[in-house]
Amino acid sequence: MSAVCIALPSRSRCLRLFVSIGFGFLLMAGAAQAASLEQAEALLAAGHLTQADHAVAEFLAEQPNSAQAHYVDARILAAEHKWPLAEQELERARRLDPALGFAPAAQVQALADEVIRHRWKNPSGLAGYGQAALAAVFVLVSGYLFWGILRARRRPPSA
Repeated sequence: MSAVCIALPSRSRCLRLFVSIGFGFLLMAGAAQAASLEQAEALLAAGHLTQADHAVAEFLAEQPNSAQAHYVDARILAAEHKWPLAEQELERARRLDPALGFAPAAQVQALADEVIRHRWKNPSGLAGYGQAALAAVFVLVSGYLFWGILRARRRPPSA
């Protein structure tokens, strides 16, 4: 590169050359990142959910504050019927970009409606309450039996 700068008549041209090369690298990196999100969306549309999930995960590892990547991840999770995770990703995308201007409004609304519709159908939520109730019954019955054993030991033997 220094040979190129020597051939140029002024330092300002050398500086412009370095700046333009650096700017070119930044543009190529941005295009590569956009291509990986487009690739994830294409994989999602083709039904290759595992590959789409991996592509978005790689993108989010590099750019964790990308609202568009979180939105695409929400769409993938919804397609996998992982509704609580899809809701979290959609909310994260909305925190980063409240308008979600990169996506069609009808698509965003349809995803939000579907996530809300499945919010109460989550079987793990009901199972959590059932398990808690079962644990409470177990503790109460165990306590009652333990209290009965202690009470029986304190009684004098009947003659």
